Amino acid sequence: MITVNSLSGGKTSSYIAAKYPADIDVFALVCIDNHNANAKTAFKIDAKMRQMVNDKLQKYCSNMPEFLATAEDPLTIKTMFDLEQHIGREIIWVRGIGYDTLINQNSFIPNAMAGKCTTILKIEPIFWLLYLYFSLPCKMRIGYRADESDREEHFTDYYKFPIYSQKYRDEKSMFWSSKNYFQRWVQTVYRVGEFPLIEDQIFKADVNSYWKPFIDSGVIEFPPDTNCQFCHHKPIEQVKINSMRNESINMWAAVMEDMQGHTFDKDWSILEIQNVAVQQDLFTNKLGGGCKGGYCLS
Repeated sequence: MITVNSLSGGKTSSYIAAKYPADIDVFALVCIDNHNANAKTAFKIDAKMRQMVNDKLQKYCSNMPEFLATAEDPLTIKTMFDLEQHIGREIIWVRGIGYDTLINQNSFIPNAMAGKCTTILKIEPIFWLLYLYFSLPCKMRIGYRADESDREEHFTDYYKFPIYSQKYRDEKSMFWSSKNYFQRWVQTVYRVGEFPLIEDQIFKADVNSYWKPFIDSGVIEFPPDTNCQFCHHKPIEQVKINSMRNESINMWAAVMEDMQGHTFDKDWSILEIQNVAVQQDLFTNKLGGGCKGGYCLS
């Protein structure tokens, strides 16, 4: 059974990559197929960086569109390239459909009640990478620290995917219709979760202590907040900070909300969050957002 390090670009999962070598290190990038989403961000993705990302994705995701922008902090992209040099092993990059495609195809905004965005944009491309190019099931290491061991309870080891489509004939019609079909699905256990940081009692302070000399020397730089900048799992104070740092990403999210008539957060729209006063010290870049859907990669 192969071992897989699932990376998010944060300090914790990067610590696993550095301290616990695996057969495969994989990073799933959440993409937006609209260049305007990264027009005004703290870290600029120039033409060279964009080409580097496309070169990475081309190896295993050549069926996907060209990379244009990301819903994550763009600094995450530089972090992953730096991390690859730090650990001395290849990090495989994958992507799913664009976030805007997900929203438009399903006519909904991911929220706390129906948040399949992580499944489709991160888990699905990783699953297909392992299914098509490697082997299943695998041992997958997840970056849950000892001070957040409760997240282990939400870990999910299965994935459900369609194996074929079957047509059927409407009883009221004598003819077959291309609209009359249903998909056959199968659910499989594709990973066995491993939580080395919980087992070895590694806390946040230990992770920060390890990375401090590398950060201070400029070897690697981590984004203040990982994963999608407008995620509905993040407190509004964090989304506010993210909107100040990466304005165009959250403006893209605001446009999506307006087009669909729904919001990511159940109580606040992105535009309303942008008008929230900045919470200094207590909240600034310290909250993050831990997914409780069982599929989190951080």
